[in-house]
Amino acid sequence: MLLLHGGLVSGALWEPVASRLAREFRVITPDSRGHGHSTNSGETLSYGLLADDVAALTRALGLERPYIAGWSDGGQVALELAVRHPETARALIIGGAYPDFVSSGLRAEHRNLIENLDAELGDEAEEIRALHADWRRLVEQSAAMWLNYEGISDADISNINAPVLVLAADHDELVSLDLSIALYNNLPAAELAVCPGAGHESPMSAERAEVFAALIADFCRRCAGLGAPGGADSSHPPAIHQRSG
Repeated sequence: MLLLHGGLVSGALWEPVASRLAREFRVITPDSRGHGHSTNSGETLSYGLLADDVAALTRALGLERPYIAGWSDGGQVALELAVRHPETARALIIGGAYPDFVSSGLRAEHRNLIENLDAELGDEAEEIRALHADWRRLVEQSAAMWLNYEGISDADISNINAPVLVLAADHDELVSLDLSIALYNNLPAAELAVCPGAGHESPMSAERAEVFAALIADFCRRCAGLGAPGGADSSHPPAIHQRSG
């Protein structure tokens, strides 16, 4: 299972969820290009480019159709992956993401985030900056990616045939529950799960990690035909926090 992180953070932020999923799955938490310990070539970032990186990573690691989960920017990457590389994932978990930034208001939300970044990061600002080798460049690259994203058409979304769990937080202040429901309605093989008492940052918090991990594990278990938790193979190797370059 690959867990794709959100913008301006790194795979390490998945730890509360990853440690729980690792009881059952081999979990890989890569750092996206320019994030965390991954190198930054200085290229213009795009969700399509990051999706291509994920496809290349699965091939390099010899993974055979892994489960791929993404939250926030990671969810956008997972959507792009489903369109650009439909053969890569066995199933997808997409949370805190929506394919159309313009009609949804997400472009304006991201512009506001950029303009008020220090305030939005709050007390965690120094910790988040310290995750990256070149914070200023990453912010510039991410801002351009957010503000220039052309999105994915409804037709392309409706052609995603892989099983998809649309994972939502009921109090997500960035991607509303209505948007998650709209994405769910446009996917031909989708399920919808809503985590109660959760906001956009909740998947990265220890307080709601057990719920998010349980929802993800249940979906993947059923996609694999393993049924109830007792039917799963407990011999999976421990979690691997992969750092992709």
